[in-house]
Amino acid sequence: MTSKQEIDEIKINDLINEIGQDFERLKNFPEIAEVVVPNSIPILWFGDLEAYEKSDLRVLTVSKNPSDAEFGENKRFKNLSALTERAGSLSVNIEVYKSALNQYFQYNPSRWFNQLAKFLPIFNASYTGGKNVAIHADLFTPIATHPVWPGLSKMQQEQFDSKLAKLVNVLQPDVLITSLSASNLKILLKSLGKEYTLIFDKNEPDKSAKYVRAYRVNHHLIVINGRNFQGTYFGECQQNL
Repeated sequence: MTSKQEIDEIKINDLINEIGQDFERLKNFPEIAEVVVPNSIPILWFGDLEAYEKSDLRVLTVSKNPSDAEFGENKRFKNLSALTERAGSLSVNIEVYKSALNQYFQYNPSRWFNQLAKFLPIFNASYTGGKNVAIHADLFTPIATHPVWPGLSKMQQEQFDSKLAKLVNVLQPDVLITSLSASNLKILLKSLGKEYTLIFDKNEPDKSAKYVRAYRVNHHLIVINGRNFQGTYFGECQQNL
């Protein structure tokens, strides 16, 4: 088996610094600051990056952006949020920051991930351990907002910079799993590469119109998108795959 390319720590650290700068910039715009979750931090990824790097198959799941549920009373990032509150910026130790993100699924992860997690065993993967450890990232921004991405105005959305393409370039996933609308999927595919081809299309044309489609991007990355027309992740299609 061909050995996996190591994840470039310098590039990861550069991205962390970059999102910190974006975070500070956005808080200077009142119409954006009002939707950025108070006492939050950008979440570049969710899950054990070190275990992901060692996996035989690197699996990345993707959604739109973090929600306010990651902060506040849920206290999933309590220590980092406290540091951010005192300093007024993302001026935390990078190694402390990475450690907190790596431990996300070990302590009180959001139940929102349960739907995506159901699909991971197909790839002998999970968020919490085993042969292949998956991690999660977000398409439009790693910054938590309230409301989440679909509830933001177009003007507000335009102020956020996507970091996913840069992150994917560093993480080098083999499989990317998502559940996006057709328009958002197109944005994702175009951001990842100039060439993508539909290689799998499974439909269940009943009242909920379930489907799973797979694309090959730049000859190596497989992107899998599944949902039904009500927006349910994979529309429970995974039971029949």
